Amino acid sequence: MSQSASVTRRSFLRISGAAAAGLALAACAPAAPSPAGGAESAQPAAEPVQLSLSVVDYVDETRTLLSDTVLPAFSEAHPGTTVSVNYTNWERYNEEMTTAFAGGVTPDIFQGGAVWSPQMAQRGWCLPLDDLLANAAESWNWDDFFPALQDDSTINGQIVSIPYRIDIRSFWYRKDHLAEAGISQPPANWEELEAMAVACTQREGDQITREGYHYSSPGGWQNDLQAYMPFMEMAGGQFLSDDLSHCTLAEEPAVEALEFIHKLIVDLKVQPYPGFEAQGDLGPVEAGIASATIGAAQIERNARTYAPDQLEHLWPTLPLTHKVQATHVWVNKYFISKLTKNPEMSWQLMETLTSADVLSDYCEGAAFTPPRRSLGEAEFMTERARILLDSTEYAVPFPKHHRLIELFRPLATNLEKCYRQELSPADAMAATAAEVDALLQENA
Repeated sequence: MSQSASVTRRSFLRISGAAAAGLALAACAPAAPSPAGGAESAQPAAEPVQLSLSVVDYVDETRTLLSDTVLPAFSEAHPGTTVSVNYTNWERYNEEMTTAFAGGVTPDIFQGGAVWSPQMAQRGWCLPLDDLLANAAESWNWDDFFPALQDDSTINGQIVSIPYRIDIRSFWYRKDHLAEAGISQPPANWEELEAMAVACTQREGDQITREGYHYSSPGGWQNDLQAYMPFMEMAGGQFLSDDLSHCTLAEEPAVEALEFIHKLIVDLKVQPYPGFEAQGDLGPVEAGIASATIGAAQIERNARTYAPDQLEHLWPTLPLTHKVQATHVWVNKYFISKLTKNPEMSWQLMETLTSADVLSDYCEGAAFTPPRRSLGEAEFMTERARILLDSTEYAVPFPKHHRLIELFRPLATNLEKCYRQELSPADAMAATAAEVDALLQENA
């Protein structure tokens, strides 16, 4: 029997057991008085409940887990309740959800991405969960979710979502490259990172053949932005002010972070700009053409799947330290629709989907990093995965502005200009702050 199957069966028994306990209590209750004539009173049948679920973040294994095991077990534990699932994709998801809410017919529960909590709250699409969560089963335990994840799910003091997986970034390095350079320990701060990156960079003439540190690859417009965020957070900076009224990137911490990256790329040339591309399914570090990076669990997943002989060389550390020890986290979560007709039963399903047992199976099936501390002890978690999970204690989530993607675009543009030496770090951040502030003023 696979470990995944056994955990799911425990989940099934726990869910079914709760229903059985309810039936047992009903059986022990005093019988209702019989009406005149001695005939027993007929009990009205429970109204059938139909729930719908939209899932966008899945692989074959997680789709099978939900459709064949978790949802049938939930229906068996709640007689008369059925759950239909719409499996969709990110490319059409926003349009689907917009159409659903415009038409007033929405899924009862839906998945959302890293910047969705403020968007859903602003649009009034999600149901605040505080009252429902207050009645959650004791074993469910909201405190098992890391503080940064709880913060990400809380908008204006209300919990609006529940995480189901995270993308936590931390420092990854190649032991073999560090050993070649005579470095016995991975870096723990910016100064050590700089020394390691310089020592590990290889060149043929002016051509970089191995990146001492891989910052970003060409491609998506967010590549530079996503790679910048952990450095900004290590410097103690932030993208927006606490009240979300203005951009703080022109302040010293954010500028200092960009100056450090600019030094690595432009002055020390530990990576060309843009950096090396992925080699098929392997990123530059997994492929051995870069010595270190800040990355997530896919580094281990890629190596294990496509280059198992490289896995022994690849290790993460806890986040690096500059002014503070910090890194960035992307949080995917479930929401309950504001338009659901069955909020209590929707919460029961949400509670099941985000229980430790089900999340263990879900994250194992897709090699995701789970959002619960307790799952660090799950059998499927490797030593590398546990280091990443522990890194979540130092995580910072996105700022809680509902137009965040739009606000990010000036930063992405000006980061590129900085690395191409069209703008100095200070000028790039000043230009970004001015452009973001202008956007913020549009609806002020």
